[in-house]
Amino acid sequence: MNKIIEGDCLESFKLLDDCSIDLIVTSPPYNLGIDYDSWNDNLSWTDYLKWCHLWLNQCYRVLKDDGRICINHYIACKGIDKIDKFPLIDIKIIQEQIGFKTSKLIIWEDKSYNTFTAWGSWKSASSPHIMTPYEGILISYKHHWKKDIKGVDTISADDFKLGVSGVWNIGTTFNKEVPATFPLKLPQLCIELLSFEDNVVLDPFAGSGTTLVAAKMLNRKYIGFEISPNYYAIAQHRLKQINIPEKLSGYW
Repeated sequence: MNKIIEGDCLESFKLLDDCSIDLIVTSPPYNLGIDYDSWNDNLSWTDYLKWCHLWLNQCYRVLKDDGRICINHYIACKGIDKIDKFPLIDIKIIQEQIGFKTSKLIIWEDKSYNTFTAWGSWKSASSPHIMTPYEGILISYKHHWKKDIKGVDTISADDFKLGVSGVWNIGTTFNKEVPATFPLKLPQLCIELLSFEDNVVLDPFAGSGTTLVAAKMLNRKYIGFEISPNYYAIAQHRLKQINIPEKLSGYW
């Protein structure tokens, strides 16, 4: 407990017992050609969804009966094959095939997505390029939504109101060491809205450790998997800095 494991998530999941996790908060590789150092982000969409089925099946296994899962991904995007994709819809379908029950879809704006037009279709009905500059957080659960055992809440009134609003205007965080944008506020809201103190939070795609950092700051137990030795080292370093949380607020 309270550790990050270096290795492929499908292998690392074997280290976890059935029904041992309270909450999963993660942002998997998007399969949009991002230049990760230890992962091929250029799979065919069919192969990508087959792979998603494998790790989501493991998520279902390790979640407690009242466990929740938050998946951050694009709502709509154009794949590497230049064909429009709807990742969270595909993931929702896979989850429901496995047995998950869908709760809600949270929307947050990706402000790094700043291309507003494809000039070849400027002011023309010929082939307008319609942007979807939003990401979503698909919230699902295993067997039942209500928690079996009451615990200690930590969320503030303002964050609770934001969390249940359905639209999270929390901005985007850039970290020069990591090619993905995943603001600390995002897992923080998921964790405080959906878990109690001392609950166990898992991120099977830990990256630079943002979910684990949030969990540690919020007095949750945490486990993460990360395939990249580089990101694993970054996450380890970040977790060690939590002893002085005020120094984190401006950087992460």
